[in-house]
Amino acid sequence: MRNARKLRSYDLRFREDAVALVNRSDRSFEAIALSLGVPRPTLYSWYKRDMAKKGKKPSVGKGRIDVAAETAEDKVARLQAENEALKKRVASLEEDREILKKFAAFSVKEST
Repeated sequence: MRNARKLRSYDLRFREDAVALVNRSDRSFEAIALSLGVPRPTLYSWYKRDMAKKGKKPSVGKGRIDVAAETAEDKVARLQAENEALKKRVASLEEDREILKKFAAFSVKEST
């Protein structure tokens, strides 16, 4: 009997966010895929599909996207997506900080 592998399904938003991360990052596909828990070939296929939708050829050098080859419109779109992602990350970190501050205050009160 064959070893049945369970194929994982990723939702569209996750795939789009992963491709946006590839586009704005200077990390390799391998590093990004590892951090997302996605197989490298899967991430690369999402990237290639996205580039094909845009009518572009994937530009890759040493596992990284060639940012110098992007058009001005692509750069603006990439920077806007990065800005939105950073805003969400800041909001999340601020929320985490508030939770930790409350926990610290509670811990101090409990220990006295």
